[in-house]
Amino acid sequence: MSRITDLSAKDFDAQLKLHGFFQVRAENRFADVRIKGMPRTEPVMRGRRIDRLATLEALLAARKAHHDAAAAAEAVQIERERIAETIAPTALPAARAGLAGAAAIAQLADDFITITTRNEGAALPDLMRMGWRKSQLFEHADAARTLAYSRQNGAAG
Repeated sequence: MSRITDLSAKDFDAQLKLHGFFQVRAENRFADVRIKGMPRTEPVMRGRRIDRLATLEALLAARKAHHDAAAAAEAVQIERERIAETIAPTALPAARAGLAGAAAIAQLADDFITITTRNEGAALPDLMRMGWRKSQLFEHADAARTLAYSRQNGAAG
């Protein structure tokens, strides 16, 4: 039984699209469209040819490393906030960062409605100023947006 050592060009293009990558042919690099500001990734070469399978694996590894670094940075920020709260408790109501699951979705839906009555739409910086964490927003945004839409149109109570 022969071992597959590389992807065909067609399969490689399909995998790039599936995972949210594209080739910037002018630079001979690959970009991740799912992460804004992500550095371009060089292809993995086998001689003069691109090793498509290894390149795809490198792209996925770079994305995972970026997510891991962001999670580590968020953990450091959470710890700083915990220490600051211990040293000097705030008199303000608790931030939305502690919400999870259905409570987070319901509050985020309410925030979407509140913000959209004032502005054109809810932007990430606005929500983060309200106390949301990026990870919460990415996790709950779709469900909260659907709930907010249904509440505004009288379909949910």
